[in-house]
Amino acid sequence: MTERVPVPLSILHVPICVTFSFYLDGEVCLIDATLQEEQLRQGDMTITLNKFGELCQIAKAGGLAMNALSLLRCAKIALVKVGEIAAIVQRRLEEDAAARMRRDNLLESKADNERA
Repeated sequence: MTERVPVPLSILHVPICVTFSFYLDGEVCLIDATLQEEQLRQGDMTITLNKFGELCQIAKAGGLAMNALSLLRCAKIALVKVGEIAAIVQRRLEEDAAARMRRDNLLESKADNERA
């Protein structure tokens, strides 16, 4: 950090997972359940999308059977949630970049520069 300004890592496709937990024979669905809620669930499914809405994976291992309409409903909910989470992540990255820029500008403008 004292020798040169760090270069930010360029990450284009961040996969964001949304986990659905199913209860009461699929009548009730929770998103990103707590540990206690997970222990009571009858089935679960994880949908992973990136911030562009591209599907990365769907994981449904055992538990309750799902029909296609339920799967599509969960995918639409996941798309909205991923958009919200991606916006939060982007905002925090921009705030961090602004703070780093202010800090780096202050470091460069010190009065006690080394003289050769």
